[in-house]
Amino acid sequence: MYISRSILLLLMFSYLLFLTSVDWVSQPQGAWYRPFIVGLLVILIAALCHREQNSDDL
Repeated sequence: MYISRSILLLLMFSYLLFLTSVDWVSQPQGAWYRPFIVGLLVILIAALCHREQNSDDL
């Protein structure tokens, strides 16, 4: 089974972001939009990795 580079990087970054930001996101006195910032970063990183892929690689 082939896993593309963009999917693999998305999984790696999401795992690392989850480990490092779980305390920051879950603070009760924090802003309501903190979880959405983390999600947006993961989506942007995946989109950039997928954009760099050539059409010949598909």
